[in-house]
Amino acid sequence: MERCLILDFDDTLVSTIDTHANSWKLAIERVLNRDIPIETIMSDINYGMDVLLKKYQLTETESQLAQDYKREIFSKNLHKTKINQLLLWIIKNSQFEKVIIASNSSRENVDRIMAYHNISHELFDLIVTRDNVLNKKPHSDMADLIFKTFPKYNPSDFLMVGDSEVDSTFAHKNKMKCILVKF
Repeated sequence: MERCLILDFDDTLVSTIDTHANSWKLAIERVLNRDIPIETIMSDINYGMDVLLKKYQLTETESQLAQDYKREIFSKNLHKTKINQLLLWIIKNSQFEKVIIASNSSRENVDRIMAYHNISHELFDLIVTRDNVLNKKPHSDMADLIFKTFPKYNPSDFLMVGDSEVDSTFAHKNKMKCILVKF
């Protein structure tokens, strides 16, 4: 039986992917001064901003400008995100011994969204973001950090709940069960 719950953040606990994608679309369009189809952003959004920035071959200056624009646009659109109330209820009322967030987003972004939705950090025993690891999911770095933080548990004690192939690959590589959810 799984004793620990690992949750992806974006589009699992909080619906954010559409808001992130639209923010990236507008930011990259502003930098490149051309239309970008939303489908091209959506195809790579779960792999993170570095993939998007490489895809459009932005210079370092353009990349920084796009990130600044994206942050500004996203902040103005936080009202378009919403909480997965069922998962929040499970977290608050579960029998899991540990509840962990494992997100490819930045800690700044996770904290900003949690604050906006009044989600208490105290609900989680650990929050791991891309800022804590060298390689994001589906790489094993986040799992290694989680297993190191909670050494009394085996990988089979963890249940991963996510929304994408990135999350299922991450769970599979690290010998954890996985449930994918959709908003």
